[in-house]
Amino acid sequence: MSGTHNKAHLPSNPTLKEINWFKKQINWGELPPFYHLVASSVSESEGVLEHGFDNAVKNLLDKRNWNLDLLDGYEDNFGEIHTKHKPRIALHQVFTDRGFELWAQPYAKDVIVDQYIKDNRFMEFRVWDPHSMKNLIRINQLHKFIGFYFERGDKADKALILHAHKVVHKIITFLQRELNVVKLDGVTIKELYQLCEKDSRASSDEIDIAKIAIGEPINKE
Repeated sequence: MSGTHNKAHLPSNPTLKEINWFKKQINWGELPPFYHLVASSVSESEGVLEHGFDNAVKNLLDKRNWNLDLLDGYEDNFGEIHTKHKPRIALHQVFTDRGFELWAQPYAKDVIVDQYIKDNRFMEFRVWDPHSMKNLIRINQLHKFIGFYFERGDKADKALILHAHKVVHKIITFLQRELNVVKLDGVTIKELYQLCEKDSRASSDEIDIAKIAIGEPINKE
């Protein structure tokens, strides 16, 4: 097993499959439960832009639920819907007790809507249902996983966190192309990572000072 461990390496821009393979190589052929939980959530998030089951992103892009009167739109003879404008949404990145989430909310005039509304002539969606349209993705327990990485994580854990950030960025970029994203705020995965990194360094420095105080050597790379 040690030979396999020595040969294991990550490409410069690995896919999730490659990160999972690398994790197995350095972890005796297994994916730890916590890692698997986060990796599965990242995989589900990647899938929202692919064809398959209905999800919140597809509900946002369903033009049959767009308010064509407000968006200067029409349906042609072939059943295709065309609009001069795209519906406005606000995107919010947030860490909850469940993990990282990306929220979408519509506008009615200049007011951000955060409840169920149907057939409101000032809203650019015919129906807005937060239960099926607000929470676009969730990466379960990512905040705890980032903290875990700085305590005793490995290279695969870091790669998974960075990949999660890339997936969220890809989804946001897609939405900015397909809809009118007029607001993007909240705490990004990168920002939380950097905050935890800063805290980790501070803790490390404190440990070094404590070692000096008792006469132990400190090791710096």
